[in-house]
Amino acid sequence: MSCVIITGGSTGIGAAAVRKFASEGFDVAVLDINTDDGETLAKEKHKGSITFFQANVSSKDDIKEAVDKAVEKLGPPAILFANAGIQRLSSLFDLKEEDVDNIINVNLKGAIYTVLAVATHMREQKSGNIVLMGSDQAFVGKEGSIVYGATKGAVAQLTKSLSVELSALGIRVNAVCPATVKTPLTDGVFRFLADKHFDGNLEAAWQAEADMLPIGRVAEPSEIAEVVYFLSQPTSSFMTGALVPVDGGLTAQ
Repeated sequence: MSCVIITGGSTGIGAAAVRKFASEGFDVAVLDINTDDGETLAKEKHKGSITFFQANVSSKDDIKEAVDKAVEKLGPPAILFANAGIQRLSSLFDLKEEDVDNIINVNLKGAIYTVLAVATHMREQKSGNIVLMGSDQAFVGKEGSIVYGATKGAVAQLTKSLSVELSALGIRVNAVCPATVKTPLTDGVFRFLADKHFDGNLEAAWQAEADMLPIGRVAEPSEIAEVVYFLSQPTSSFMTGALVPVDGGLTAQ
């Protein structure tokens, strides 16, 4: 099988995608700054292999070096899931410059640098599938999520622009756009919301989110990973530039 590169793959949706691809026989390169969880994940046994590479997507040189190491070890990349991202909730009037810079550097610049590093290899083989981590916030606004939402709107446009440029090279680019998923990232978000609106009751905050979705619950990481897998496979061969909502009906309302 071919090599799959997944950024932010140590936990959450990324880790679920790592397990999905590895279970299908792909050799997976996990790129993340989270070494503890990444190295633990790499010890799991699946049909395909899992190899961890430490990488900071917000550094153009760092992500290039990590991708080159992964390709040297595992072979040319057939698939990229550019999943790495961070979130910091804040109102407009409480924004910290450091948080603004970090969110943009990881979520937007990181996606661009990652695609550049991987597509450089894909260009040589004239084929490849890229899936970007979008968000329901490419379509809707959410409280306290100004900068994160702005970066995900940018990722949506990035998906379209990249699909136009890279199609001629045999490379497809799509984005998966989940609503709320139960992950370590969203745990922090809902602690913030619980303290602000529910007197610290975390369960009540999660329930309120579930109640907003027609399907009546938030998603599990594995449900998003299945869509990522579909977008990377020949069964979706006529899809490129698509923003695919996986949102429990949120944007259907």
